[in-house]
Amino acid sequence: MASLTPRIDRLQKNYLINGDMRIAQRGTSFAAIANTAYSLDRWRYAKSGAMVHTVTQDTDVPTLAQAGYLFQNSYRANLTTPDTSIAAGDYCLIQQFVEGYNWAHLAQKPVTLSFWVKATLAGTYCVSIRSSGTDRSFVAQYTIDTTNTWERKVIQIEASPSSGTWNYTNGIGANISWAVAVGSTYHTTAGSWQSGDFFGTSSQVNGTNTGATDFRLTGIMLSEGHLTDPEFSTFGKDFQAETKACQRYYEKSYDLTTNPGTVTAAGGWLFSGPVSAPRRISTPMKVRKRVAPAVVFYSTATGATGVVNRDSSGDTAININVSGETHIGYEVSSFPAGEVRSYVQWTADSEL
Repeated sequence: MASLTPRIDRLQKNYLINGDMRIAQRGTSFAAIANTAYSLDRWRYAKSGAMVHTVTQDTDVPTLAQAGYLFQNSYRANLTTPDTSIAAGDYCLIQQFVEGYNWAHLAQKPVTLSFWVKATLAGTYCVSIRSSGTDRSFVAQYTIDTTNTWERKVIQIEASPSSGTWNYTNGIGANISWAVAVGSTYHTTAGSWQSGDFFGTSSQVNGTNTGATDFRLTGIMLSEGHLTDPEFSTFGKDFQAETKACQRYYEKSYDLTTNPGTVTAAGGWLFSGPVSAPRRISTPMKVRKRVAPAVVFYSTATGATGVVNRDSSGDTAININVSGETHIGYEVSSFPAGEVRSYVQWTADSEL
């Protein structure tokens, strides 16, 4: 188990982003989170079934003495509506999609997946890696031995096959999924690559069986090679680099800890100059996006979407004129005479 003593497996690259759950640009609490919704940066919730969770950025973490790393946050999925009978096609997953450019470094090589987990229900759980085409799957089992206790798991995974559909550019390279519940449609044999779309076994606990249960994760690391005790590291060399890694997929104009839709001009864009109708503006983003993003504009005065706040005349519609991987181009079609300033906030989403 982890300790403060030196480890054999040191200085390993982590191919998962925000594995310590510190970055949460979208917010820190997501009640009744929807299927396929993102919450903490790079982390996606997927479900089919009656279960309902609230996802939060939590401060319950392994101690420094346990982990040898000063974790500050975890991903908490708190069950608010149970699903006591998992149908064949039901599932509940916590996921990260690895971009193909990053997965290419690990393709057809053995890897190690390590993480800290804490759950209300003990028993057998599953974690999986699937190809971009979901036609190749590796499912591993692990056991939560003690309820409501942080436990570290280290799982060695065979080299991915050359067969199947894999993406090594800017699409989904691999899908890493932690199962909270899995129906029989997605069951397979653990411990080797299989042909098909699987992310659990028949031994998987129904972690959504009873109300108010928790499932927490932190300290997640995907490393090259078969390691016995990898020391946790972030994807980026420091917090700034990790933030930039997240911003390739999601960026906002707001200050880092301010939720999108907050009524504030702090961090937002102010543009001014001679009046023209329409007025067209092009503004750079901090980080090149994976693909041209889906952009949402917010009023700095009301938090309403799809509008810009004019200096003294309230909100007016704002439209995307053109956008790409590095810039957002937008257009405001109407300004009153003498109006020279307006303010806007935005989010840009390029998630996989």
